[in-house]
Amino acid sequence: MRTPRLLVLDKGETLAAQVTTVAEDLQPAPEVVACTQPANVGDVLTDDGPFDVLIAGPGLSTRGGLTRLRVIREELPEMPVVLAFSRRPDATIREIVQAGAVDLVQLPSEDKDLLVAIERALAISLVSRLQEPPPPAVVAAPVVAADSNPSAAAAVPRQPGRIITITSATGGCGKTFFATNLAYFLVHHTQSKVCILDLDLQFGEVSTALRLRPKYTISDLLDGEAAGELRIDEQVEDYTVTHETGIHVLAAPRDPSEADRISPPEVTRVLEAARDHYDWIIVDTPPALSEVVLAAFDLSDELYSMATLDLPSVRNMSVFLSTLERLKISSDNVRLLLNKAETDVGIDVEQVSRIFPKGFDAVLPYAKEVSRSINVGMPVMASSPDSEVSRLMVGGLKRLLPPEAQAQIDAEAAPTKRKRFRRNR
Repeated sequence: MRTPRLLVLDKGETLAAQVTTVAEDLQPAPEVVACTQPANVGDVLTDDGPFDVLIAGPGLSTRGGLTRLRVIREELPEMPVVLAFSRRPDATIREIVQAGAVDLVQLPSEDKDLLVAIERALAISLVSRLQEPPPPAVVAAPVVAADSNPSAAAAVPRQPGRIITITSATGGCGKTFFATNLAYFLVHHTQSKVCILDLDLQFGEVSTALRLRPKYTISDLLDGEAAGELRIDEQVEDYTVTHETGIHVLAAPRDPSEADRISPPEVTRVLEAARDHYDWIIVDTPPALSEVVLAAFDLSDELYSMATLDLPSVRNMSVFLSTLERLKISSDNVRLLLNKAETDVGIDVEQVSRIFPKGFDAVLPYAKEVSRSINVGMPVMASSPDSEVSRLMVGGLKRLLPPEAQAQIDAEAAPTKRKRFRRNR
């Protein structure tokens, strides 16, 4: 078995010394290389690489440090990062994820906590190596100054964003809950730009669910276009509000009466513009097949139809799917979700599954963590990632990810084998 290699990037030597100590309890014990000059990390990666895991010290938890790590990640995506910090990183969750961090360690750290983080990162690194053939040569990561712009590299033409619309034929099924968690899942696991379009134009709740106070709404965007003050295709992003997790939201109108002034062609223009600015657009809809909702269907790459475990909701889902068939909307693009599933309610999941041969991508339980997450304005996958409802959603959604990201999820889900510490050091 090849000896794993760890690179510790920190201005001091304390972290590297602790990593060396705890690494002795791994089999085989990794080789630890310390780099105390972040500006020289490119030379270390070139001359001493490759490394399985990069452990970044507190000096890299600033925005400038995370920029440096992000550039390294772009060149060496198979090398996971463990970010050790003394104070809360001065960055959003999205920026931390973009830097390649698969775990965070609060310093000063117990040896056992640091060991678990290293074991987990090594497992992810191993899965990544097994999933993909090794590159023909190790490419050194270019080092950038904190105020430099890594996007100044040659631009690569981007593909239009994918649109996923969340629907249901019955109110109260949890569309907004699922839309916000789907958006978080994509931001967290793909480092993509993700926007939720709240198309429940009368009573949209996306902003409320995320505890946001948007300055603008979709009405303001369309009014600005009508007045000749802006171009939707150029400025749609300026009219969104950003959650701390990195999710962008184009909010529903403030006044329900404004909904009638928004036409299907306008919704089409907004979605087409959003595809040029975002990698994923999640559309939250009302429980109705209005012309505006159908306009979103026409542009959607996938539809998620939701129901709850009760007869009216199940019946309405069946009618809804029949209606989609009559509208010539391919069932290949429709995914089914069953939410708020409970036992001893007079109907069980197996009975419902027999009604829908296509099956459910996920069956989600009724969970108190969901209510708690909404009250704090955070997707449950972020606030309670280890809860049953979060794990089931991840299992149903990971098919949206590239193979290497799916492998990382599987590695994270695998139970970590805790090793006993040797006392004869």
